[in-house]
Amino acid sequence: MKRVDLIKEIAAEFELIANRLSETEVATVASVVELEPQHLAEIAKRAQKLTGPKNVKLKTVIDKSLLAGIIIRIIEEFRALFIKARICPSKGGDRFQL
Repeated sequence: MKRVDLIKEIAAEFELIANRLSETEVATVASVVELEPQHLAEIAKRAQKLTGPKNVKLKTVIDKSLLAGIIIRIIEEFRALFIKARICPSKGGDRFQL
């Protein structure tokens, strides 16, 4: 019965190992509102540029304490990379400025 509680921990550890084997970095994106798919694609592309030729998987978090913009958090084995970005209005629609 008590083993059922371990499922979340086992799944999290499995995900870490799978990401390491596939050279995938997990980036957490915090924003005050839900982001559009095209914005998430742009964030993933830029985060991949910053981390090298690795794959990037995004996890989104709604953070009501933010006033505007986004915070991207990428944690690698021995270093952490925090990126603050803002949305800049442009003629072609909103774009992220990292």
